Amino acid sequence: MSQKEFKHFFLENILNFLWRQWSSLGVAGGARSEDEWVIDPEALLLFSIEISRYEPRLFDEILDWLVVNGRWIDIQRLRGIVKSKDEKTQRLMSAVAYFLSQEAKSYRRKWQALAELKASDLRVKKEMLFTTREGKPFPRPGEISEPFNKYGFLRENFSLRKMSRPVSVAARSNMRFLLRAIFGIGSRSECILYLLTHEAGHPAEIADAIGISVRATQDTLIELSDSGLVMTRIKGKRKIEYWLSQKKWGEFLLGTASDEQKLPMWLDWISLFSALNKVWDILDEVEQVVSDYLRSSKLREAMETISLEFSKSGLDLPAVPGEGISPDMYEEEFQKFIAKVLRTGGEK
Repeated sequence: MSQKEFKHFFLENILNFLWRQWSSLGVAGGARSEDEWVIDPEALLLFSIEISRYEPRLFDEILDWLVVNGRWIDIQRLRGIVKSKDEKTQRLMSAVAYFLSQEAKSYRRKWQALAELKASDLRVKKEMLFTTREGKPFPRPGEISEPFNKYGFLRENFSLRKMSRPVSVAARSNMRFLLRAIFGIGSRSECILYLLTHEAGHPAEIADAIGISVRATQDTLIELSDSGLVMTRIKGKRKIEYWLSQKKWGEFLLGTASDEQKLPMWLDWISLFSALNKVWDILDEVEQVVSDYLRSSKLREAMETISLEFSKSGLDLPAVPGEGISPDMYEEEFQKFIAKVLRTGGEK
């Protein structure tokens, strides 16, 4: 397999994975299925708008979904996550937010908060928004979309299909949305979700995992403990940790016949998507590497990057191959590894 084919394999698997996630949320055009983990819409959105520049149809279907379901997005949390991204991703998120402020009239004020322009943003060099799978920019369009042009991205003027469905809060993988429907958008539902999927948690570790400030997380946990349904206990050097009865909460959220229903799995999608982005960068480097040894070393680095993050979730993953394996074998093992991680089955 050539380096270009190898990179294409990774991209195809990532895009298949993203189609599956968004289809679970109600995007039209993909096979609907339910994974065992909880979907994180804010982390998913940021990763998707970067990768779907290679898949314009997915990019536009995500915009379509946001017009229909934008009320579910936690803008404050999204703003916190996007701060850790590079300037181009921040600008692209602002372009998406500006577009949505024009299209989704009911949520205009909500999206305007993310669409603020800095003076430097107005002077960026224009670039094509979409790229072919081979890495070449799309041809310059005749009629340019002004909302994206304003932020330095060139694409054709377009209309959304308006085919997206409302999110199904009954799906286990969409439990975040169920909690937001009950407790509102913000730290309250995020804290409850974390405690539902963990034995217990200290405010600082919960804050780091959910992408919300320690102060806001701690204040929310204190308020929740006042209900008596979220409890506290001392662990270690007098550190207070919070916990709840997963059985009782599970019965409440999933219904009385919950013996056969399992709570979905927590994954730190903020870190996981960051890891997948790093792998994509590594594969860019691998394309330029001639040495078999350096190429296999880079591929090993990529697998270790993903494995480190995904292993924290408790997912059953294949072991990272040891040293001394030929580059061809590394490529084969890497393909199996990616297919297993993303639950894609290695489809192309």
